[in-house]
Amino acid sequence: MLRKAFIAGVACAAVVAAGTGRATATDPAALLAKYAPVLRLYAADRKPSAIEPFLAGADLERLSGDAWHLVRSRPPAAALANGSKQLRLNTRGCSPATNLDACYGRRATPPTIYGRVWTAPTGSAGPATVLQYWLFYALDDWRNSPTKPTLWHMHEGDWEEVSVSLDAAGKPLEVAASQHDLGVRRVWARTQLRDGTHPVVYVALGSHANYLVPGFHGVAGIPHSIPPRFSGLPVAEPDFTSAQASVTGAKIVDLSGGTQPWLSFAGAWGDGSFVLIRNPKTGKYLHLPVGDSPPGPAFHAIWRDPLRQFRTWPVDDGH
Repeated sequence: MLRKAFIAGVACAAVVAAGTGRATATDPAALLAKYAPVLRLYAADRKPSAIEPFLAGADLERLSGDAWHLVRSRPPAAALANGSKQLRLNTRGCSPATNLDACYGRRATPPTIYGRVWTAPTGSAGPATVLQYWLFYALDDWRNSPTKPTLWHMHEGDWEEVSVSLDAAGKPLEVAASQHDLGVRRVWARTQLRDGTHPVVYVALGSHANYLVPGFHGVAGIPHSIPPRFSGLPVAEPDFTSAQASVTGAKIVDLSGGTQPWLSFAGAWGDGSFVLIRNPKTGKYLHLPVGDSPPGPAFHAIWRDPLRQFRTWPVDDGH
């Protein structure tokens, strides 16, 4: 997901507090487990993971002038509390700008989903409850071809999200699935389900964008913003989804109370975002920095306003 969809200039603690909503009478853990999405993705791709393995291999750095300086290696989650935008996490000794993906192993970490129950204020229109499922990936590794890429987009730290909205009686209404800058939504009656309550979501290879059907998804332009001088690049954005494997046995960590210290970390979860273009004559890649790695969940617009995705994201009607 991209910074253009993020909330900027808001105090960390205020973002977390404002996004919590009023308390719900239903046990959050039970509610999150009941409607947790079933993620279908390529068997060889990364699985959504807990943040701790990523932190164990990262440095916490601070920007001073034009340079980044080490603050702490292997920071615990508690060390991120109230961290400013002048901080970032940087995978130690690695960068998509120079190491490509050879530096980033696919560590066999247990799959983890960060869940959150948000309840609308009394008397407000629309859904009464939104269940958010936040997915963290150590690396975004999108390629315009799974086998012979000429264009890559890579960045450390990738946050994506799936939501289920419920009415006042607890009946599911819609599913929303993030895709890069925005996402799509679909009414519950037209959503593919497993065991009656779990929406099936197809995760794109490398980019981790979420779709509600498998297959090839092509959109004009690469999935993220690039500097104006490169905006005329003749490229396409294919996202590839598969029904190869399901994420099973994922642990759901409840963020509903907003008490986890790392939620207030305003810095980037990585050392930047890069587009790599292959020179067909030399086989070497031109590296173009195109922005920052994303911040965490509490600094996305849909955390502060969980109904935003159900009001503004386009409808995928299943055709």
